This record gives sequence, structure tokens and C-alpha cells, in this order.
Amino acid sequence: MTMSNRSSILYPSLMHHVFWNHKKKFQYSVDTYGHWVLFAVEGGSFRYGIGDIEGMAQMGDVIVCPPGVDFHRDVIHAPSFHFIGFSLGSISGEAVAGQEAEQNVHLRLAASAYKPAVTHKERFADNLRYFKRQDEAAAEIDQRSYWQNHALNDIWLFCLQSIAAGVVGEDKEPADPLMEQARLYIQQNAYKDMSMLVLADELGISPVQLTRRFTRSVGMTPSRYLSHIRLEQAKSLLVDTHLNLEQIALACGFNNGFYLSRVFTKLMKVSPSAYRKTNRV
Repeated sequence: MTMSNRSSILYPSLMHHVFWNHKKKFQYSVDTYGHWVLFAVEGGSFRYGIGDIEGMAQMGDVIVCPPGVDFHRDVIHAPSFHFIGFSLGSISGEAVAGQEAEQNVHLRLAASAYKPAVTHKERFADNLRYFKRQDEAAAEIDQRSYWQNHALNDIWLFCLQSIAAGVVGEDKEPADPLMEQARLYIQQNAYKDMSMLVLADELGISPVQLTRRFTRSVGMTPSRYLSHIRLEQAKSLLVDTHLNLEQIALACGFNNGFYLSRVFTKLMKVSPSAYRKTNRV
């Protein structure tokens, strides 16, 4: 990459970050920000409208809203998400060039319904975990912002690559209707004793085909997707109820509390008891 190309790339500078856990209602159904905002969704879902474009955001999605544009949102299932505000600037620092580049980003985002595809989901999840770890750490504000800005830049560059491919290449893989059906089935049966073998049979494909096609369409294996849905419910019950771990496990589709604890700790990097203690008010 030449210096001239690099100078046209806009880099984000973090202004604020808040993590909302199971937000039952947005304070404002519509808001307009004076800077760029990014919603990175960890769980739940909500409808959104930016300008005259509407869509739905759910686990694993990123929604980016430019400054000065009405951002409508309505909760479907209490979402957990990172609310990140930032400004954009170029290496060259030239105001006119920066404005033109920013307008170009705006147009490309609109073409993607302001929802750039997340292609590196594990790396994306790692960056979000890093945001939360820095919030929880008793570090100096400047130091915390520095490291969080590093994570934001990583997320932003993948967003730029996604919208560039979507507008220039027009080679995004088409949606797989069968895998959308599989995803809906998993969502509807997540808290039951469900089998991927049965799901594959219902869809008329082999388990191997199910795993490959689902991973290509959704970005993770069907088993991992099921675990994420169950863990979102477990997180909600840990915070909002006094149920013990065994009761929560059975309510979320896990065989027992020990297995829930093992999966929760592996994927969330924190034990259920520690999560409950940290997130209860």
C-alpha cells in the first residue's frame, strides 16, 4: 500500500464506549448524533432505521450510523451491545480530502444498509471482549482509551474492507435460504434437547453439509451458534433472577449446571458466578 493510498484511509478516534447488557428499551426511539456511532451486538436483537433504510440487528452484527442522520431503533429481544462513538481522520490531515473520503464511506455504508458484514467473527468477538476487559480494569483513562482505540481500529478496518467488497466487487455470496431456515429452527428450539443430526435430516442434507453451509452463511458452526443463544439466555437469568446454576442450565437447554459452567467459562472467559456478581446492580 502506497503512502497516497494510506493517506485516503480514514481512521477512527474513540470518543466514548458503553456496554449495555440486556437493554429492555432504548431511551429514545430515534436519535441524531454529532459524530459517528457504532453498535456492536453481542446478543438479542433490535430493528433499526438510518435515513430511509431499515433493517434488523442481532448477535454478531455491526451497525454504523454517520453523524447528522436520524437513527431509529426498536427492541425486539433485549439486546446486549457495545455503543461506541468516534470521529474519523486521515493520515494526511487534509480537511477537504477527509470530507470527501468520509462522504464516500457514508455512501458505501448506505449500500450495505449500514450493516457491514463481519467476516472474521472470532477476531471481532476478541476485540469486543478486549473493550470490556479494559473497562473493568482499574487502568488510567488515557491508557484504557489507547488500547480500546486499537481494538476499534481493527474493527473499523474490517468494516471498510467489507463495504468496499460489497460496492466494488458485487461478489458477496448470496444468502442461503436453507441455512436461514436452519438458523430459525435453532433459535426456536435452542432451549430444548435438540440434535444437529435431526436438524440436518429435517433439511434433507448431511450433518457435514449442514456444518459447512451454516458456517459459510452465518460465520460459525451451528453448534457454536446454539451455544451463543443459550449463553445469552443464561446471562440474562444470572443477572435478572435468583435461580441457581442447575436451574438456569435446565432452562437454557444444558444438561446440568456443571456443563453450563464449563461452556460459559470457555466462551465468556469468566465463570457464571463471577459474571453474576459483576453485572448485578
